[in-house]
Amino acid sequence: MRELIQALSAHAATQGAFERLGTLTSYDPANHAVKVSIQPEGFETGWIRLAAPAVGQGWGIVAGPQIGDEVMVGFEHGDMNGGVVLARLFNDGHPPPAVPSGEFWLMHQSGSLLKFHNDGSVELTAAAGATYRASQHHFVGPVQMDNTLQVTQQIVGQGGMAVSGGSGAAMQVSGDMHSSGKISADGDVVAAGKSGANHTHHENGAGGNTSGPN
Repeated sequence: MRELIQALSAHAATQGAFERLGTLTSYDPANHAVKVSIQPEGFETGWIRLAAPAVGQGWGIVAGPQIGDEVMVGFEHGDMNGGVVLARLFNDGHPPPAVPSGEFWLMHQSGSLLKFHNDGSVELTAAAGATYRASQHHFVGPVQMDNTLQVTQQIVGQGGMAVSGGSGAAMQVSGDMHSSGKISADGDVVAAGKSGANHTHHENGAGGNTSGPN
């Protein structure tokens, strides 16, 4: 095996850089480094760098590899321990998702995904909970909710509010409600079972009930 590595290194030294396919055997997430078993010979590299689409000082686009991934390793000047993993490859054991031409999909094995479709729509699915944090949220355009919206802080708005539909009361409030302006209703207002439009008062003395309010 040593003779084979030396022969490969000597050949590579005359050719400059060259690439080999291999299988990922170890992963160091802290240093974004891997070890690779070069195929078909089966010799393992030392710790080598794993390329990334974008990098910065403590940030970037990072996708942690899996043991067993098929990779392409580039070696420069025949240094078999100075390689870089240039790409990770789909194969028969790890088939790709069927992404239409021109679309961009980001998919996780859990089923969570982000898809940019050719019609301009964007699809976001979280297999479990989704957490969204921002110092300020600004939505342009209508927002549709197909399930319960739970708010734990105050709702403040300047454009008014319109609520309709649903089973039972269209809007239900638990707790006190205060208005600094006029409250009007096109229908009846019922408080503690008493109709505001049809309630009556009993006359003083032996008289009967008054008629409902005008």
